[in-house]
Amino acid sequence: MGKRILRIVGVAVLASAAAACLYFAATCAQHNVERDEITDAVRHTASGSFVHLSDGYTHYELAGPESGRVVVLVHGFSVPYYLWDQTFDPLTKAGFRVLRYDLYGRGFSDRPHVRYNADLYDRQLSELLSALHLQEPVEVVASSMGGPIAVTFAARHPERVRALALFDPGHFIGEPMPWQISAPLVGEYVACVRIVPSLPDGQKDDFRHPERYPDYFAKYPEQMRYKGFRRALLSTIRDYFT
Repeated sequence: MGKRILRIVGVAVLASAAAACLYFAATCAQHNVERDEITDAVRHTASGSFVHLSDGYTHYELAGPESGRVVVLVHGFSVPYYLWDQTFDPLTKAGFRVLRYDLYGRGFSDRPHVRYNADLYDRQLSELLSALHLQEPVEVVASSMGGPIAVTFAARHPERVRALALFDPGHFIGEPMPWQISAPLVGEYVACVRIVPSLPDGQKDDFRHPERYPDYFAKYPEQMRYKGFRRALLSTIRDYFT
């Protein structure tokens, strides 16, 4: 009798676990908008340019007089290089040679299957400058998470940096990561149904008058279509923020 009860309980537990897995999978599928790959066809329709680096293609824009001092614009956690739309042209018109680019996992840059940590972001910027033959020291302007990326780059390659300008730079205070993010599968589920879906509207919190910039917010969901966006952001939280 006891063994029969144990079998019944075991079956019930397995059935409940299977039902929970199906529910979580269905809920995540409902929220998932990543349907497309970033292909050559997609790159041909995108503005800016692309260069293939060791971890994949990087989407960038470089403009301004070739004789101008080089300014590199580094965006933050999830808004790609259009963050600098209001900055890029004025700097080029002022005589600077200006470079902006999408971090891996964002915008039209590739989403490599790697850890999104300090080494990756440092390698991307270093290889990008080399690929574009920008050998002279550059001035790095960074916002939010771009701040620590810029500081790391300057610390590791002081000979390549003339100056730093940080706007609202991110910083990591060393608190333990919430288990809902660090736990395998649970973190993926939370990112799928809560973190990533909230990002488009969450951008509005950065503006005093978001209604003045409707085009800015309309651009954000485009990058969410491409597979690997959510994975890249979750890895950044796990592997870079800690």
